[in-house]
Amino acid sequence: MATLRSYLHTTVPALLTDDGIAVVDLRSYLAKIDREYATQRYATQRYAETDAPLLYIHIQIGKATCSALIDCGASRNFMSQAFMARAGLGPRVRRKTQPTQVTLADGRTQKSIDRCVDGVPVYFAALACEPVSFDILDTKFDMILGMSWLRSTDHPVNFHERTVHIRDRNGVLVPCTVATPHTSIACHVVSVARIRDAIARNDVEEMGLVFLHALPSPDGPAASPPDPHISHLLDEYRDVFEAPTGTVPDRPIRHGITLEAGAVPPRGCIYRMSEEELEVLRAQFDDLLDKGWIHPSCSPYGARVLFVRKKNKDLRLCIDYQKLNAQTVKNAGPLPRIDDLLERLGGATYFSKLVLKPGYHQIEIQPQDRYKTSFKTRYGHFEWVVMPFGLTNAPATFQAVMTTEFRDLLDRSVLIYLDDILVYSRTLDEHIIHLRTLSL
Repeated sequence: MATLRSYLHTTVPALLTDDGIAVVDLRSYLAKIDREYATQRYATQRYAETDAPLLYIHIQIGKATCSALIDCGASRNFMSQAFMARAGLGPRVRRKTQPTQVTLADGRTQKSIDRCVDGVPVYFAALACEPVSFDILDTKFDMILGMSWLRSTDHPVNFHERTVHIRDRNGVLVPCTVATPHTSIACHVVSVARIRDAIARNDVEEMGLVFLHALPSPDGPAASPPDPHISHLLDEYRDVFEAPTGTVPDRPIRHGITLEAGAVPPRGCIYRMSEEELEVLRAQFDDLLDKGWIHPSCSPYGARVLFVRKKNKDLRLCIDYQKLNAQTVKNAGPLPRIDDLLERLGGATYFSKLVLKPGYHQIEIQPQDRYKTSFKTRYGHFEWVVMPFGLTNAPATFQAVMTTEFRDLLDRSVLIYLDDILVYSRTLDEHIIHLRTLSL
């Protein structure tokens, strides 16, 4: 717990003035966590003092993961009430016709178990899944694998070497992931809706609020080099990372601009610019013309151009489409919910983020609507061939293109929010396969 405290920098903010928001003192709550954490580690600490730590393996049931205790002193397999609820196994629990009497290690304490769950598919490795039956026991361990599981020749255990193997679907013995118990605290991301449902079912005993502050570690170790498999994959698909130029590929979705009835082309004068801005404007227009992304126009439309200073002091070219957007029929195409996206990441340990550069410019404007994107500058009157930034329906169009392009991978190994692509996997081998599939 001392290690935990060194990483948890808890600060209770000043009282908020908004109605309905309460600020609580977390000291008593953290003290309770301290006591519970110490109790949970009691058995492990007794063995640690004699250099004989308990043997745990990582398992997964659905999206729930835990460390299962390997216990040759237990005659049956047990699962805690808390983990049963976390794994969503409540509907599968049944009552026994004859309760099981369990004698604990002290030889005196006895418990009567009248609930169990049969044939739960448990993943011990990527390709190693088998059904296991459990009795529901009020225990501090999430799961205990006893002799009813250990006696199989398909589960060889070496307590001296601290190794556990299991046969996968191909009949090959593969190692289970053995971890030192309770060396870290797992963080599970859940949505507001799931918390609300859990509260409605009275599955939440207590709830607390903790404010975390990450401290920089300037003297920390340097970042480790990337895995050779990842480096090889990047070299293999080097062409994917080249900046796009020229005409964009023909895609099933193009951006259209539908105007409200009676809309009149908006007009306005051009803004004055400094010498620095004119120099940047000329350079950017030359680049866009060379790529074929804009071309001269004689449209009655003419949005104004201005520059906004970035955080790094560079100039960002912006086109003022406010008047055009005001008379455009809005597209109701949805963007993904952030909480739904985060919920998909449970159990994943490997992540890769890809950003399209520049994403919007890889989508064409409908030819009949290009004149509506016209903008005027000191150096001429132009219209867009590709989708620019600033149009009211551009995010919905872009999200629709990305969803269509990666539909088969969505929520399986890929999450997409506009031009950000996140690939997530449970293992490194699985992650490389997912990245390769995405790059094809």
